[in-house]
Amino acid sequence: MKNHSLQQESIEKPEKRHLRILIVTHAPLSPKFGAGQMAINLAEAFRDQGHAVTCWSPHPMQACTRWWAELRNWQFMRSKLDEFLKTQKSFDVIDCYPLLLTERVAESGCSIARSVQPDILYRLSEIQNSQNNGFKAIAFKAFNLFLILPYLSLLLLQSWRRANYILCLGSIELEWMKKWFPWWKGKLVSYNNALSHREQIQVAKIRSCRQRREGEGCRFLWIGRWTHHKGITELTEFIQKRIPLNPKDTFTIAGCGTYAEKQFSSRLLQSGNVKIISSFERNQIYSLLLNHDIGLFTSRVEGWGLVLNEMLESGMPVFATRAGGVTDLSTFCPDMIKLFPPKLEGVIDMLSCSTKTDMKDYYQTFSWLKIAEDYIKLVAS
Repeated sequence: MKNHSLQQESIEKPEKRHLRILIVTHAPLSPKFGAGQMAINLAEAFRDQGHAVTCWSPHPMQACTRWWAELRNWQFMRSKLDEFLKTQKSFDVIDCYPLLLTERVAESGCSIARSVQPDILYRLSEIQNSQNNGFKAIAFKAFNLFLILPYLSLLLLQSWRRANYILCLGSIELEWMKKWFPWWKGKLVSYNNALSHREQIQVAKIRSCRQRREGEGCRFLWIGRWTHHKGITELTEFIQKRIPLNPKDTFTIAGCGTYAEKQFSSRLLQSGNVKIISSFERNQIYSLLLNHDIGLFTSRVEGWGLVLNEMLESGMPVFATRAGGVTDLSTFCPDMIKLFPPKLEGVIDMLSCSTKTDMKDYYQTFSWLKIAEDYIKLVAS
């Protein structure tokens, strides 16, 4: 009788509904691009759950070297998306980069405005911190401040109004949105970022074999584009203050392009205290993580900062500013993340930090499988 009851219960349990989902990103669909990588990872997680997923991007696009053509580019991408939707059957869910969420998108399915970066704050940071005062630079600032910013702000406000849900990237952005747009509080939700499952396996191997370096000095690692919102001024000042007091320390600045080299004296570069790696292939990240002791994350404004996940999962402690995913990650790795800039004795304490941190709860939260599960619960509610 008991077995019969269990069998009856399983028969009456409704089948899981498989959704038809469209993921729209403004970036090329390639792991080389952060937004494209997130779209690919989210799509794979949805497919693993049995959902039918289409990833779409307006790329390839014509290269546009003139900065005043940006408005035309956004108009082009939006119209191209509308044309694409005309050729498709209806979707249950359309996950869309906010600046591309048109009226047609909102009419074509449950629309999700999913943030991948704080566009307006990025733009403001670059305008405020530009040091170039030539005529072209002043014209560029004025163009951004009085035309691009109002235009992008209008697009965002329209998109947030149309969307069924607004997905903020991390709790810091969620707090900011609730503060400035409290009338949309009912549709504001946060989600996390994560490495792909394949990358997590590779990075975990580094953590399992990481040992504290016996030599003198500490090997610091900073990864990112050389832009003001990444906190490059704070990073440069920290390096220049620390090296005279700790001449055995080394700093690797990777993925920064060619501009970073100009910020340091030839003496620091030739001595090896500062090493610039202008670019690197994705698979080279593993050797960078393995061959350094402590990570630096100095962003003033950040979408998430996936390099934080990479460093922490590799067993590397990090000195970080409160930006991007720092608050969310600190909950699971409190001993591995400390406030930037560190005090002199703080570095020694971090070097002795255990690399055998229990990551079970971390992986249960920061995985695309979990992110996708929470996402489906949201749209199905």
